[in-house]
Amino acid sequence: MKKIIAAALLLFNIAAFAQENENWKFSAQIQARTELDGRDFSNETYPPNFASLRTRLAVEKSFMQKLNMFVQIQDSRVFGEEPNTLASIDNIDLHQAYFKLTNLFNAPIEFQAGRFEMKYGTERFFGAVGWHYVGRSFDGVKFSLNLPFKLDLFGLSTRNSIDYIANATRAAYINPVPDNSFSIYGFWNQNKFNNEKTLLDIFGYYEVDRTKNAENESALKRATIGMTYIGKYDNLNPIVEAAIQTGKAGSNEISAYLISAQAKYNANPFNFGAGIDILSGSEPEDGLKNTFAPSYGTNHKFYGFMDYFINVPANTFGLGLNDFYLMFDFAPNRSKWSFSADLHHFAANKSVELFNEQLRNEEQSALGQELDLTLRYNFVKGTTLTWGGSLFFPGELMKINFNGEDTAFWTYLMATVNL
Repeated sequence: MKKIIAAALLLFNIAAFAQENENWKFSAQIQARTELDGRDFSNETYPPNFASLRTRLAVEKSFMQKLNMFVQIQDSRVFGEEPNTLASIDNIDLHQAYFKLTNLFNAPIEFQAGRFEMKYGTERFFGAVGWHYVGRSFDGVKFSLNLPFKLDLFGLSTRNSIDYIANATRAAYINPVPDNSFSIYGFWNQNKFNNEKTLLDIFGYYEVDRTKNAENESALKRATIGMTYIGKYDNLNPIVEAAIQTGKAGSNEISAYLISAQAKYNANPFNFGAGIDILSGSEPEDGLKNTFAPSYGTNHKFYGFMDYFINVPANTFGLGLNDFYLMFDFAPNRSKWSFSADLHHFAANKSVELFNEQLRNEEQSALGQELDLTLRYNFVKGTTLTWGGSLFFPGELMKINFNGEDTAFWTYLMATVNL
């Protein structure tokens, strides 16, 4: 608690100083949410209630339009984590802390280093997961080339297993610890056309988990290559995304793909849309070698708000995912209210043979249908109140996995305050 108070006082003092000095910016965010969770497909159990709180304070400084510094501290918690009302938890962390150099070497080059969020395109492949009460950020570096197109080159670290060596002594290098680090290297190319209304992204990234198996092979060496197309044609807005994955997971060869296509029609104040997502899966006897893994996307946005399928392939038993969905939005002009509804039909990409008294060795792929309703109210500028409610009607795979067959439900209330 002392660390949280000290960090908050420091940022508030900087903010006070910033009011009297140019090129300083101060920002803050509080996101509070309570959830009633009946996602176990059983009406005989009591649905647990959770409340979470995410608090962020940030300061930003720019200098001569060439140097930018950004620091954002964060406290994330679920209510009741402390053992009692007189105890505290050490929960403060750096969500982001980086510097950015612009026009490096008097060329259209940017260099960024530190801890930062990675958000590209629709956030299907790299996203900040803003819904989560923690959120995602990476440690690493990024080079950006700004021409008529933009090209980012990045190197990221998600795990480092070797302790920092401050004093170079002989003992520090005897029996070295195995390198079990996890790194990501990649590029993201952004291209704009048609008066910047159409966006085409081409990207690729390589993941390496250096943990060795019994055959001394790395746990993962996986490359992902893909594209994102976002168009705007009068009232029609199509989005097409695709990617392939190849490499090795231990001794198993990887060959997987993702295809996504959707279109929305704007008939102000209504929006209607439909789409399909296909994430390839593997046959049960083949492990996970053909199952696509969207490891760093904001999956809550795409595969149902009840979050049954945010951890693919684990949540789909390695079978992949087919998602057919309809979208509806209602946002009246000059109104503080908006409403949206999404209906999903989920199925595994590969079927699996199930046996019980009802199914009799039948091939099954049905996961179920999910209905998501969302109501938003813009209270004042920067402050949004949101209610969401969802129902899930289970298919055979979900019934067997959860050992329940009742309709699941989930609802929440959330306030997001930005300063």
